[in-house]
Amino acid sequence: MRLEAALEHAGLVLGRFLGEGAWHYAWQVNRGAQQLVLRIPKTIAYGKQVAFDEVALKAEYAGTKLYYQTVNKAQEGAAPLFFDYYVTPELTYTIENYAGSQIDLHTITLDKAYKIGLQTGAIHKATEEIPHGLTGFGYLAWSEEKGLHGSFNGDIREFIYEESEEHLSDYQALCVAFPDYDDIIVKKALQLAANLRKKAFTKPLLGNQDVSPENILCNGENVCLIDPYPSIYYARGMAGNFMNLYETYFVTLADTERYKKHHFQDCIENLRMIAKGFIEGYSAGNQQIVGEVRGEQLLQLLETAHSHFRLLSEDIASETEIRYGNKEQIKKRLVTLSKELKELATSQIKMLV
Repeated sequence: MRLEAALEHAGLVLGRFLGEGAWHYAWQVNRGAQQLVLRIPKTIAYGKQVAFDEVALKAEYAGTKLYYQTVNKAQEGAAPLFFDYYVTPELTYTIENYAGSQIDLHTITLDKAYKIGLQTGAIHKATEEIPHGLTGFGYLAWSEEKGLHGSFNGDIREFIYEESEEHLSDYQALCVAFPDYDDIIVKKALQLAANLRKKAFTKPLLGNQDVSPENILCNGENVCLIDPYPSIYYARGMAGNFMNLYETYFVTLADTERYKKHHFQDCIENLRMIAKGFIEGYSAGNQQIVGEVRGEQLLQLLETAHSHFRLLSEDIASETEIRYGNKEQIKKRLVTLSKELKELATSQIKMLV
């Protein structure tokens, strides 16, 4: 019924069902000769009923529209050129250009994976250089009075300093709980990474935290990024997040209900090749940028481990288990993450000086 209502309201003709993400169903639709994608939010996500939240939906969709517009200023066609949305309690949907097919990590060649990463990294870097025009920083929020804005105000440098100190404190907590995490090289590398981010930060820029493989489309040889999770923050942090996702996170959490359908454990080489291309496209050969991104990647990996550690002291809700698995899986993963943290610190410590 919601699909039929959206088709009628937007003047669309149904094409085919494209699939579903964590929060939306998607259909390929037509408006005259124009091919579009219609997305309708799920009423149940991660095993829980999703209540209508006008403010949250408008923040998400207005943020997506801003991100698409900004990407297209940086590189036309690297995001859908058209995006619109409609939000009411009775009917909510988004429509955007149909921009290509999802990449298939299991069939692309290593060369193709590298080129996808290279383009994606270059798009990220170019997008950061376009002024976003928003006040505040952090994840995006929306209100009638202010429209779209960053959810935090105040001194962002102080925020980053406190966050950096919190990273180091989180590492100490891990070492106390799991002595195997206590490693002199890891400790030194984390301190260098924390110092580097304090020194390298200049101003908050628009970035995208969610560039998972399902959100990267290919139209011929060109990459198109969709379904972002934008924020206004330290840009290198978003790049470091990408590296952590593709070099560690997706494979390490491949056994969870959230990710098991992707079989990430069977395409490790392609994931790492995308990461290799990304950091080369993002840095364009600038080794200082490479070091800043690797430092953020190390801190992201630390926080992946620390978030797992915190879950052990909580009751595992159904939504959490879909994302992270049960406590036995989490304990086992903490051992893997310790090894990954040591390997990354050892391989990248010279870049952090």
